[in-house]
Amino acid sequence: MKKRWIAIALIISGAALAGVAYAFWDIPLVHFCRGLGRPVLDATEWITMAGESRWYFMIIVPALLIFWLIAKNKKWTIRMFFLLVCISASGLINLLLKWIAGRNRPVNLFDHGLFGFDFFETGYALNSFPSGHTVTVFSLAAALTILFPRFGAWAFLPAAVIAASRVMLTSHYLSDVVAGAVVGVVCTLGVKYFFDRAGAGLDSGTRQ
Repeated sequence: MKKRWIAIALIISGAALAGVAYAFWDIPLVHFCRGLGRPVLDATEWITMAGESRWYFMIIVPALLIFWLIAKNKKWTIRMFFLLVCISASGLINLLLKWIAGRNRPVNLFDHGLFGFDFFETGYALNSFPSGHTVTVFSLAAALTILFPRFGAWAFLPAAVIAASRVMLTSHYLSDVVAGAVVGVVCTLGVKYFFDRAGAGLDSGTRQ
């Protein structure tokens, strides 16, 4: 029940903040970021790479197989599977939302003066909402916080930096990354709900 109310609160507050950003901040902010110096943007390019989901699959999938087939560690096998499902589920939902929204990326604003949504349209220039990098890193940060309550919350700090990099590079608007953060966290809470219902024992797994 607690996770349900947290998810509802996140959706409502995230929608409100994304709406305000869309109405007042998105356009001025991307125009400001477009004028950032090359050294800043070069550094930001490296930061934003950490939001690509492929890196996490490259780490989590082998770790899952090692804990499952070699170490025979049930606790860590379940934890790795949980991380894998969180990133996968949030990524699939993100793709669906991008298709529904069909939002113009900043490049369309700069090149053609287009801003807003072309619902159910596809293509790179029309899949700005939500930010996929942000969905990935916030889903992972929420999952780590669930698995490691004492330390996992620190994962939200690099997640926020990566999300900011998407705006700085004018790949996304601020409202895109706000929505991405909410989608990532809510998806992870949803996955945790199903793991709990299945009795997966994320917190109580034992070595076997």
